[in-house]
Amino acid sequence: MNERLLAITEKLNQHLLDVIEEFQVTEAELMKALEFFTQVGQQQQYQLLADVLHVSVLVDEITHASQHDGKATEHNVEGPLYRSEAPLMKTPANLCLHDPTGDILIMSGQVVSSEDGQPLANAELDVWQTNEHGYYENEDPSQPEFNLRGRILCDEEGRFEIRTIVPLGYEIGRTGPVGDFLKAIGRHSWRPAHIHFKVFAEGFVPLTTQLFIPNDPWIDSDTINAVKKSLILNLEKCEAPDEMKKHGLDKPFYTSSYDFILRPLSAVRTGI
Repeated sequence: MNERLLAITEKLNQHLLDVIEEFQVTEAELMKALEFFTQVGQQQQYQLLADVLHVSVLVDEITHASQHDGKATEHNVEGPLYRSEAPLMKTPANLCLHDPTGDILIMSGQVVSSEDGQPLANAELDVWQTNEHGYYENEDPSQPEFNLRGRILCDEEGRFEIRTIVPLGYEIGRTGPVGDFLKAIGRHSWRPAHIHFKVFAEGFVPLTTQLFIPNDPWIDSDTINAVKKSLILNLEKCEAPDEMKKHGLDKPFYTSSYDFILRPLSAVRTGI
C-alpha cells in the first residue's frame, strides 16, 4: 500500500467534505462542477488549471528547494508551450526568423557557478517566448516554425548574446473552461511579459526559469503567481547611432544583461 498516497487522499478528501458542509453545496452545483472537470479534461487544460490555482508554482518551489543555495538563479515553472529540438545556434544568436514589428531586445550575460563564480564554458541556453502580440510560435500560424525559439551555445567564457524582441504579456485560457472559470470568480487571466530559459552545463544542476519584463501592467498580479523579484530584468533603451549601426539596426533598441548562476551537482549530492 502507498502510505503517502493514502495520507494525501484522506487529508484532501476531508478538506473537500469540510468545504461542501460549510457552503452547503447542492446537487446541482456538484453536477456543474463535474461537468467543468469533464470539459477541462476534454480540452486538455488540467495543467492550465493547476497554474491558475497557483498549484504549479508551489509544487515547483517544493521540488527544487534543495537545489537552491541562496546564490543560484531561482527556478520557475516550464509552462505548457515548450518545444524541444529548437534550432541550435552559437552566440551571438538571432531568434527572430522574420522582421519583427516590435522593439528589438539584445540580451547578454554569462553562465557561472554558484560555488566560485567561475564561468561555465559552452553552457547551453534553450530559449522561447511570445512575439510582440503575445503569441508563441506554436499557437500562431502566421509565425515561421521555431520563431523566437532557439538553443544557444555560450562561448568559452560562458558568455552569450541573444537578439530577440521585447515580448508581450498575454491571457492564458483565452478560450475554454479555465478561462470561463476565471471570469466567473472575477479574476483576470493575464501573464506579464516574460522569456523562458532552460540552462545546461556539464556537472551542474539544470535550470528552468522565466525572466520578466519590468513595468509590465501585470507584473504584480501574474495570474499564475510566478513572478520573483530576482527574475525581473533591467531594460535600457539604446538610441546611440553608432550602437544601432554596430548591430545593423536603423532604430533604437533595448538591451538587458543577466547572468545565470548554476549549482554544482556535487554540492546537491553532498548537501553542501
